[in-house]
Amino acid sequence: MGKKIYLSPSNQYNNTYATGGTNEMAQCDKIAKATATALKRCGFEVKVGKSGDTMQNRCNESDKFNADIHMPIHTNAYNGKVTGGTRIFCLNSNGRKAAEAVLKSLGSISPGTADSVSYQTGLYEINVPRALTVYVECEFHDTKTGSDWIRSNTAKIGEAICKGLCSYFGVVYKTAESESGGNHEPPSNESKLYIVRITSSNGVNIRKGPGTNYDITGAIPKGGAYTIVEEKSGSGAKKWGKLKSGAGWISLDFTQKIK
Repeated sequence: MGKKIYLSPSNQYNNTYATGGTNEMAQCDKIAKATATALKRCGFEVKVGKSGDTMQNRCNESDKFNADIHMPIHTNAYNGKVTGGTRIFCLNSNGRKAAEAVLKSLGSISPGTADSVSYQTGLYEINVPRALTVYVECEFHDTKTGSDWIRSNTAKIGEAICKGLCSYFGVVYKTAESESGGNHEPPSNESKLYIVRITSSNGVNIRKGPGTNYDITGAIPKGGAYTIVEEKSGSGAKKWGKLKSGAGWISLDFTQKIK
């Protein structure tokens, strides 16, 4: 019998999108449906919370389902100017590996600049369910870039979440084409991506290029998780990594690779 995943799409219909005349609840219902389709194809048992239902009812239903993972699905917002990437929340270190697995898959396709995993102790759907909670924020919907991307990539988001859970549970990911007897999807550059956690207490500088001879363009603090898309040698460090966001390069000497 497959692992049980309870999907809890956002009920926040008042959170409007920057484009498309839609809202967070409507789009997260679509993402949850796409995620459920992919998960079932890969052998998971899935239950999706009723559209617009309360968090209390969702958590009770998740417990009765005996879920292995409780997964709220949301989209994020800040100030209408920041397309902030994929954010995954969990309660503590017990949920970190699952959160990082989903981040690695979903973060690699989202357009934002600051993918991360963080601990959140004040969210109802993280504290209450008996199952391990992996709380997914699928990009920022209050910018045109984020809103357009979310609305245009519902199926890809669902597949990416599924891939992350397959990786965490050691389950073989099956494409829709493989299920119908078609060809497997071709390899992509996604397999070359990986995530690092910043370990230096002072954080690390972001530079225009792979070396201390390049100008500093910003900095990122200790503890954050960031996707690396390319490695190069350069002055001042053994190895430099290019951030997926395009913000620049960081020294990998002060990071830990998340496998």
